[in-house]
Amino acid sequence: MKTLIINPGSTTTKLALFEEKTLIFEHKIDHAQDQEFQDKFCKPGNVLDQIDYRLDQINTILKQNNLDQLDAVVGRGGMLPPITSGTYTVNEKMIDDLYHRPLANHASNLGAALALSIAKTFNISDHAYITDPVTTDEIEPKHKITGIAEIKRYAAWHALNQKAVSREYANSIGKKYDELNLIVAHLGGGASFGAHKKGKTINVVNALSGEGPFTPERAGAIPAQDLISLCFSKKYTQDQLNYLIAGGGGLFNLLKTKNVYELRQNYETLPLETKEILDEMITGFSRSVCQLIPDFEGEKIDQIIITGGIAQWPLITDKIQNDLQHIGIGVTVIPGEKEMEALRDGALRILYNQEQAKEYK
Repeated sequence: MKTLIINPGSTTTKLALFEEKTLIFEHKIDHAQDQEFQDKFCKPGNVLDQIDYRLDQINTILKQNNLDQLDAVVGRGGMLPPITSGTYTVNEKMIDDLYHRPLANHASNLGAALALSIAKTFNISDHAYITDPVTTDEIEPKHKITGIAEIKRYAAWHALNQKAVSREYANSIGKKYDELNLIVAHLGGGASFGAHKKGKTINVVNALSGEGPFTPERAGAIPAQDLISLCFSKKYTQDQLNYLIAGGGGLFNLLKTKNVYELRQNYETLPLETKEILDEMITGFSRSVCQLIPDFEGEKIDQIIITGGIAQWPLITDKIQNDLQHIGIGVTVIPGEKEMEALRDGALRILYNQEQAKEYK
């Protein structure tokens, strides 16, 4: 069984081809280094407008690898309405909702459309899937309450990778995921934090809606009254403000770059002001981990797991570990992402009839 995995992020499109569970090839298209991409898309706009550009680049990679047969294509799930965990067949209703009615304008919205487009070229359109999308919702109802009746919190988090590294950690200590209480911090272009209580993620610090710390491209929590003033200042349109919150905020707004690798390479020569901005971002990560401790209602928390792309920078993980050293919970760093393997496994469970694909309605 050959399965192609497509994982679109804000600054990359990651591809991987598996034969069963064996990796045949993988490739990362780096949009942060693509000036044409930056000129076209590093401004407010529907992320689905990028589909043709990214599709052309994907097809080029597939041709270079002489790929002529596939059994399934799996894309990263996007900002759909809250749905249960599982693997879903991509259909036109899903694509329409992601284009016209997404919960947020996020690169993951491209995953389903890219998967279906590639599947059609291989005549397997009924084997285009998404698994555990960003809006997989296990939050306890009480944690959705806010101080404004019209506004409810919702799930938008790195469900795939958080679940995958939780299972990896559990396996490493001879336990099962549903036996442990874990706090997982996924640090990337955006960051999400999950309270995993015995296999269920009962609360998350949302990666998109304006919660938590600022990140390479998210504004994070903003003083509400100041944000309201900005909304009525006539300085920005609604689309421009949404872009500032999720896409054009954080380091990109403050430092005019979201390229953390470049900041890492040049860290020693960065000005003090830039270092302080980075330091405050990292401190924000630590605060968000601590924010979830009360959700366990006094139960023992077995471990904190730090994961995601920018968790590969020791400066970040070392500082978080130092910040958290006195709270009495161990910290494990599992850098990078397990999303490709999690997407692959979601498809294999369907292909081998271990579970049924869900229909998106």
